[in-house]
Amino acid sequence: MKKTFFILIMIGFSFAGKAQTETEDKVFFMGINGGIDYNMNANKLGLNETYGYKYLGMEPGYNIGIDLSMQATKKLKPRIELRYVNLKYAIDWNPSPYKFGKTIVNVNYFDFNLHFDYSLVSGKKFQLFVSPALKFEIKGGEPTLSTDNWSVLQLKQPSDIAAIACSAIFKYNLSENTGLTLTPEYTYFLHEFATGNTNPYQRLGVNLGIEFKFGD
Repeated sequence: MKKTFFILIMIGFSFAGKAQTETEDKVFFMGINGGIDYNMNANKLGLNETYGYKYLGMEPGYNIGIDLSMQATKKLKPRIELRYVNLKYAIDWNPSPYKFGKTIVNVNYFDFNLHFDYSLVSGKKFQLFVSPALKFEIKGGEPTLSTDNWSVLQLKQPSDIAAIACSAIFKYNLSENTGLTLTPEYTYFLHEFATGNTNPYQRLGVNLGIEFKFGD
């Protein structure tokens, strides 16, 4: 997985170099955004046959990120993104004999992503982009629990995991250099989140943000 991360960064720098040679007037963008995520198959399936507890997904999660991009061509903007992602799942102890209610497990990840924003509509006020992406997600420390006991029952979350994604970016320009963005996104992870759930680990999210333009 770590090799994937380094390859992702190398690709990003290569596109930045290409942009410098192909674009006479350098145009850069910086964005800040955040939103909610709905994770699919980020928990085990079914009841524990011996004790009766079960795992549940806790939706939605949330994220916040910052990104930098450069206008490589009239249509294409390679974009490098750093994002914090929070997700939760629960251990439901009923109908097990413990009757504890639920234990909430809080998991933090950091994403290093490479997007390729391709312009479909480029108006003065409204712009639309489609953006395929490569993602690399790294776990930020050990998960925290809402109860002190039963940490042995946590899932063995992946410490790092690669993914592919695609998003649509709807941008409304408030001025020549400032725009608001709405970004629905679908992510497909290349490894399951939980042993015991072989269904594909996926994420649907939507973010709101602001983007600033620098240069001519």
